[in-house]
Amino acid sequence: MFENNRGFTSIISNLSLVISFCFFIIGWLISFISLIVFSSKSYDKSWYWWIIINGLISVVIVFIIIDKDLLHGYRFALMTYLGICINWTIGALHPLLHNDNASGNAVGVGQLLISVAYFIWILYFGCDKDTTVGKWTNSSGILRNIQTTKNNNSYTLQNVTSENPLSEPSITTTSPPVNLRAEALFDYTANKEDPNEISFSQGEVMDILDNNGRWWQARKADGTMGIVPSNFFKVI
Repeated sequence: MFENNRGFTSIISNLSLVISFCFFIIGWLISFISLIVFSSKSYDKSWYWWIIINGLISVVIVFIIIDKDLLHGYRFALMTYLGICINWTIGALHPLLHNDNASGNAVGVGQLLISVAYFIWILYFGCDKDTTVGKWTNSSGILRNIQTTKNNNSYTLQNVTSENPLSEPSITTTSPPVNLRAEALFDYTANKEDPNEISFSQGEVMDILDNNGRWWQARKADGTMGIVPSNFFKVI
Protein backbone atom coordinates (compact mmCIF):
# COMPACT_ATOMS: atom_id res chain seq x y z
CA MET A 1 0.00 0.00 0.00
CA PHE A 2 2.80 2.44 0.92
CA GLU A 3 5.58 1.05 -1.27
CA ASN A 4 5.45 3.90 -3.77
CA ASN A 5 4.97 6.61 -1.14
CA ARG A 6 8.32 8.35 -0.68
CA GLY A 7 7.19 10.27 2.39
CA PHE A 8 5.94 7.22 4.29
CA THR A 9 9.01 5.19 3.31
CA SER A 10 11.38 7.97 4.42
CA ILE A 11 9.62 8.22 7.77
CA ILE A 12 9.59 4.51 8.63
CA SER A 13 13.24 4.15 7.61
CA ASN A 14 14.38 6.81 10.10
CA LEU A 15 14.15 6.16 13.84
CA SER A 16 14.03 9.83 14.85
CA LEU A 17 11.12 10.48 12.48
CA VAL A 18 9.25 7.38 13.69
CA ILE A 19 9.63 8.51 17.31
CA SER A 20 8.62 12.10 16.53
CA PHE A 21 5.52 11.15 14.55
CA CYS A 22 4.46 8.68 17.27
CA PHE A 23 4.84 11.40 19.91
CA PHE A 24 2.90 13.83 17.75
CA ILE A 25 0.01 11.49 16.90
CA ILE A 26 -0.43 10.32 20.51
CA GLY A 27 -0.13 13.87 21.85
CA TRP A 28 -2.53 15.30 19.30
CA LEU A 29 -5.19 12.66 19.99
CA ILE A 30 -4.88 13.17 23.75
CA SER A 31 -5.18 16.95 23.34
CA PHE A 32 -8.10 16.75 20.91
CA ILE A 33 -10.18 14.33 22.97
CA SER A 34 -9.37 15.99 26.30
CA LEU A 35 -10.18 19.48 25.02
CA ILE A 36 -13.63 18.28 24.00
CA VAL A 37 -14.23 17.15 27.59
CA PHE A 38 -12.39 20.08 29.21
CA SER A 39 -14.72 22.78 30.57
CA SER A 40 -13.57 25.77 32.57
CA LYS A 41 -14.98 29.29 32.76
CA SER A 42 -11.55 30.75 33.47
CA TYR A 43 -10.01 29.45 30.24
CA ASP A 44 -10.63 30.51 26.67
CA LYS A 45 -10.72 27.23 24.78
CA SER A 46 -10.60 28.95 21.38
CA TRP A 47 -6.83 29.53 21.70
CA TYR A 48 -6.22 25.87 22.57
CA TRP A 49 -8.40 24.80 19.67
CA TRP A 50 -6.24 26.92 17.36
CA ILE A 51 -3.07 25.27 18.72
CA ILE A 52 -4.57 21.84 18.04
CA ILE A 53 -5.71 22.80 14.52
CA ASN A 54 -2.31 24.33 13.82
CA GLY A 55 -0.72 21.10 15.01
CA LEU A 56 -2.65 19.20 12.37
CA ILE A 57 -1.53 21.73 9.75
CA SER A 58 2.09 21.43 10.87
CA VAL A 59 2.23 17.64 10.56
CA VAL A 60 0.76 17.87 7.05
CA ILE A 61 3.41 20.44 6.09
CA VAL A 62 6.22 18.29 7.50
CA PHE A 63 4.95 15.24 5.62
CA ILE A 64 4.74 17.18 2.34
CA ILE A 65 8.29 18.51 2.84
CA ILE A 66 9.52 14.92 3.28
CA ASP A 67 7.38 13.40 0.54
CA LYS A 68 8.19 16.03 -2.11
CA ASP A 69 11.82 16.49 -0.96
CA LEU A 70 11.36 20.27 -0.62
CA LEU A 71 13.70 20.85 2.30
CA HIS A 72 16.44 22.58 0.33
CA GLY A 73 14.05 25.26 -0.91
CA TYR A 74 11.98 25.74 2.26
CA ARG A 75 14.40 24.99 5.09
CA PHE A 76 14.47 28.50 6.57
CA ALA A 77 10.69 28.90 6.33
CA LEU A 78 10.14 25.47 7.91
CA MET A 79 12.52 26.22 10.80
CA THR A 80 10.77 29.54 11.45
CA TYR A 81 7.34 27.92 11.41
CA LEU A 82 8.36 25.03 13.70
CA GLY A 83 9.94 27.54 16.09
CA ILE A 84 6.63 29.41 16.30
CA CYS A 85 4.72 26.15 16.80
CA ILE A 86 6.91 24.95 19.66
CA ASN A 87 6.66 28.38 21.27
CA TRP A 88 2.86 28.18 21.21
CA THR A 89 2.70 24.67 22.62
CA ILE A 90 5.21 25.34 25.41
CA GLY A 91 3.37 28.55 26.28
CA ALA A 92 0.17 26.54 26.78
CA LEU A 93 1.77 23.97 29.10
CA HIS A 94 1.95 25.89 32.39
CA PRO A 95 -1.73 26.88 32.73
CA LEU A 96 -2.91 23.47 31.55
CA LEU A 97 -0.63 21.30 33.67
CA HIS A 98 -1.40 23.36 36.80
CA ASN A 99 -5.14 23.22 36.23
CA ASP A 100 -7.42 21.55 38.79
CA ASN A 101 -9.38 19.89 35.99
CA ALA A 102 -8.04 16.46 34.97
CA SER A 103 -9.07 16.94 31.35
CA GLY A 104 -7.16 20.22 31.30
CA ASN A 105 -4.08 18.40 32.60
CA ALA A 106 -4.51 15.82 29.85
CA VAL A 107 -4.54 18.56 27.22
CA GLY A 108 -1.28 19.81 28.70
CA VAL A 109 0.28 16.34 28.58
CA GLY A 110 -0.74 16.05 24.94
CA GLN A 111 0.84 19.40 24.13
CA LEU A 112 4.00 18.33 25.93
CA LEU A 113 4.28 15.28 23.66
CA ILE A 114 3.69 17.48 20.61
CA SER A 115 6.43 19.85 21.81
CA VAL A 116 8.86 16.92 21.91
CA ALA A 117 7.92 16.08 18.32
CA TYR A 118 8.52 19.69 17.24
CA PHE A 119 11.92 19.66 18.97
CA ILE A 120 12.97 16.48 17.15
CA TRP A 121 11.82 17.94 13.80
CA ILE A 122 13.83 21.12 14.43
CA LEU A 123 16.94 19.01 15.06
CA TYR A 124 16.21 16.74 12.09
CA PHE A 125 15.61 19.45 9.52
CA GLY A 126 17.82 22.15 11.01
CA CYS A 127 21.10 20.35 11.72
CA ASP A 128 23.52 19.71 8.88
CA LYS A 129 24.09 16.03 8.21
CA ASP A 130 27.83 16.36 8.97
CA THR A 131 27.25 17.52 12.55
CA THR A 132 27.05 15.12 15.48
CA VAL A 133 23.32 15.71 15.95
CA GLY A 134 22.72 15.60 12.21
CA LYS A 135 24.38 12.21 11.88
CA TRP A 136 22.11 10.83 14.58
CA THR A 137 18.82 12.33 13.40
CA ASN A 138 19.50 11.75 9.68
CA SER A 139 20.91 8.24 9.85
CA SER A 140 18.60 7.19 7.00
CA GLY A 141 16.72 10.39 6.30
CA ILE A 142 15.98 12.64 3.34
CA LEU A 143 18.89 15.08 3.56
CA ARG A 144 20.98 14.53 0.48
CA ASN A 145 24.69 14.34 0.16
CA ILE A 146 25.19 17.31 -2.14
CA GLN A 147 28.26 15.75 -3.65
CA THR A 148 26.22 12.97 -5.26
CA THR A 149 24.22 15.49 -7.29
CA LYS A 150 27.24 16.70 -9.15
CA ASN A 151 28.48 15.33 -12.46
CA ASN A 152 27.71 11.69 -13.09
CA ASN A 153 30.90 11.32 -15.09
CA SER A 154 34.39 12.72 -14.54
CA TYR A 155 36.03 14.50 -17.40
CA THR A 156 39.73 14.95 -18.11
CA LEU A 157 41.00 17.74 -20.34
CA GLN A 158 44.21 16.79 -22.08
CA ASN A 159 46.81 19.56 -22.42
CA VAL A 160 47.46 21.04 -25.83
CA THR A 161 50.94 20.03 -26.91
CA SER A 162 53.44 22.67 -27.87
CA GLU A 163 54.01 20.89 -31.18
CA ASN A 164 50.48 21.64 -32.30
CA PRO A 165 49.21 24.68 -30.36
CA LEU A 166 46.20 25.08 -32.65
CA SER A 167 44.80 21.61 -31.99
CA GLU A 168 41.64 21.43 -29.88
CA PRO A 169 41.78 19.71 -26.50
CA SER A 170 40.12 16.32 -26.40
CA ILE A 171 37.67 15.29 -23.70
CA THR A 172 37.96 11.79 -22.29
CA THR A 173 35.13 10.33 -20.24
CA THR A 174 36.23 7.96 -17.50
CA SER A 175 33.69 5.57 -16.02
CA PRO A 176 33.67 5.54 -12.22
CA PRO A 177 34.60 2.22 -10.59
CA VAL A 178 31.89 -0.09 -9.26
CA ASN A 179 31.90 -0.26 -5.46
CA LEU A 180 28.96 -2.59 -4.85
CA ARG A 181 25.64 -3.81 -6.24
CA ALA A 182 22.18 -3.31 -4.76
CA GLU A 183 18.66 -4.54 -5.45
CA ALA A 184 15.63 -2.22 -5.46
CA LEU A 185 13.07 -3.03 -2.75
CA PHE A 186 10.29 -0.91 -4.28
CA ASP A 187 9.34 0.84 -7.51
CA TYR A 188 10.44 4.47 -7.74
CA THR A 189 9.58 7.24 -10.18
CA ALA A 190 12.19 9.98 -10.52
CA ASN A 191 11.27 13.53 -9.61
CA LYS A 192 10.75 15.42 -12.88
CA GLU A 193 12.16 18.57 -11.28
CA ASP A 194 15.49 16.87 -10.56
CA PRO A 195 17.31 15.69 -13.72
CA ASN A 196 19.83 13.76 -11.60
CA GLU A 197 17.30 11.23 -10.33
CA ILE A 198 16.59 7.99 -12.18
CA SER A 199 13.56 5.71 -12.01
CA PHE A 200 13.72 2.01 -11.28
CA SER A 201 11.53 -1.02 -10.67
CA GLN A 202 11.29 -3.39 -7.73
CA GLY A 203 13.87 -6.15 -8.00
CA GLU A 204 16.10 -4.18 -10.40
CA VAL A 205 19.81 -4.58 -9.67
CA MET A 206 22.16 -1.60 -10.07
CA ASP A 207 25.84 -0.86 -9.70
CA ILE A 208 26.38 1.58 -6.83
CA LEU A 209 29.16 3.99 -7.76
CA ASP A 210 29.00 6.15 -4.63
CA ASN A 211 27.20 5.10 -1.46
CA ASN A 212 28.01 8.16 0.64
CA GLY A 213 24.95 9.90 2.02
CA ARG A 214 21.28 9.07 1.73
CA TRP A 215 21.19 9.41 -2.06
CA TRP A 216 23.48 7.00 -3.88
CA GLN A 217 24.99 7.43 -7.33
CA ALA A 218 24.00 4.36 -9.31
CA ARG A 219 24.31 2.87 -12.79
CA LYS A 220 21.56 0.77 -14.39
CA ALA A 221 22.15 -2.25 -16.63
CA ASP A 222 21.62 -0.09 -19.73
CA GLY A 223 24.35 2.32 -18.62
CA THR A 224 22.03 5.07 -17.35
CA MET A 225 23.50 6.81 -14.32
CA GLY A 226 21.94 9.03 -11.67
CA ILE A 227 21.06 9.27 -8.00
CA VAL A 228 18.68 6.96 -6.14
CA PRO A 229 17.33 6.96 -2.53
CA SER A 230 19.40 4.54 -0.45
CA ASN A 231 16.46 3.44 1.70
CA PHE A 232 14.85 1.89 -1.39
CA PHE A 233 17.75 -0.57 -1.83
CA LYS A 234 19.45 -3.49 -0.18
CA VAL A 235 23.07 -4.34 -0.86
CA ILE A 236 23.61 -7.77 -2.43
